[in-house]
Amino acid sequence: MNCSRLLAALLSALCLFCLPAAARERDDDDRFERDDRKADPALVAARQKFFGIENVDSRGNVRKDKVIFSWATNTTYVASLDGQVVLFDSYINKPELPTAPIDTRRSKVLPQDFIDARPEAIFLGHGHGDHADNAAYVAKWTGATIYASPETCDVMQQDVARMWADPNLHNGGVRMIPDDKPVNCVGVVPAASQPGEYSGTLANPSGGTTRVRRIKQFDPQICIVAFKFLHSGTAPVDNSFVHTPLNNLGDPRYDGRVFTTPAVTYPAMFPTGMPFTPPNNAALRVPGQLNTTTTGFGGSAGTIEIFYHFMLRNQNNFTVTWLNSAGPATEGIGADPGLVTLARYNDPVNNGPAIALAKEVGAGLYGIMDRLPSPDVLLGSIVSLGATANQQRDIIKVIQHLKPRVYYPGHTTDVAQPGSAMYHSINWKQTATNMGFAQSEWPELRTQIDPNDFFVPQVFDPADERWEKSHEFDRRMDSLCRH
Repeated sequence: MNCSRLLAALLSALCLFCLPAAARERDDDDRFERDDRKADPALVAARQKFFGIENVDSRGNVRKDKVIFSWATNTTYVASLDGQVVLFDSYINKPELPTAPIDTRRSKVLPQDFIDARPEAIFLGHGHGDHADNAAYVAKWTGATIYASPETCDVMQQDVARMWADPNLHNGGVRMIPDDKPVNCVGVVPAASQPGEYSGTLANPSGGTTRVRRIKQFDPQICIVAFKFLHSGTAPVDNSFVHTPLNNLGDPRYDGRVFTTPAVTYPAMFPTGMPFTPPNNAALRVPGQLNTTTTGFGGSAGTIEIFYHFMLRNQNNFTVTWLNSAGPATEGIGADPGLVTLARYNDPVNNGPAIALAKEVGAGLYGIMDRLPSPDVLLGSIVSLGATANQQRDIIKVIQHLKPRVYYPGHTTDVAQPGSAMYHSINWKQTATNMGFAQSEWPELRTQIDPNDFFVPQVFDPADERWEKSHEFDRRMDSLCRH
């Protein structure tokens, strides 16, 4: 063997020894969970897709010293909190079967990606299909606990029954789910309760109290509290501030568009592909399609909204709020007990006591936020069903009471037009200014643009001095988390 071949052989041998050693060093890193489980390639691939290869070790463990959010369309996030993987909502906007040889899908994700990521819990903000689709399906294959309203939990069991009964003939009759046993779904608040569990009555509207509930699955590392909030809805025009036009305008390049004056043709960046959800006509179904949507778009339970607050018990107690819809708490308009409809609100002569109670219910919700430890990050909505009347007023009021440091405006792929996120962010700023919300008090807006920011890990270091807390924060956290 000549010298060059000998040197090449030595280098090759050294590399064979170096690579496993490097992998062992990474796996033994205290930033990752230590375990002896065999690597699951699907788990590793899915978690690397959502959290980044640099944040996932060779067995699929996610770094414990980081908090990571990965946007998966609309208000769905795959999140890692202290290394615990969870889903915030489970919906996918415009799910389609992959294309070859180039994947041209706008949303390059399917429920199987969520299953492969192995979440331990699924937190549903409310039960509408653009939030709760896929939840029962993912829970059946992973054993993840679903947290939602009791009414939405009932719909989750309906989803299980429907999927188990699906003949799935276009996939050879294979069962969609492993068995027909109920999913583990925990009702976060009492059924048919008023938002905030407000205890006031028509006879005594201002004499009520509110409460929050603990979720203890991730104790002691993560203290989670939740309460019932208001789904977005239409309220009367609020004349206390000047209104600006709402530009819910999509990007004309996404689906393709032709303009005549001047003559411009935008070829479709994301041409329509084969839907993941099978069509009603069984003859048109193709292998790979599955109906994992939630029954009846969530039914009457769809509008029941839950507010979640996550407090990590680390050196800076990094805190996250997730709220996927914000309703008109100012007036207390909604479908929940204790609230009033828009029609009743507009009839104060005949509904005075009900309107007074509804306003107290809404004030009680803002009162809860005033007492919560302010979050470092708010994963919130920026689009409301009441936006035509009052633009982003309702989410801005939440922010004024909650005082987050960073705000991710969400709900920009459903209700909002695809590619309209920047318009909504501009309108948020205009409305906030018109409401007298000083810019010095605004959170840092981190607008994500669909689909470019899908699955781009948003990584936070809880140890950073930016997240240091006051004694008042610690006092509030202790009062909520001591039990």
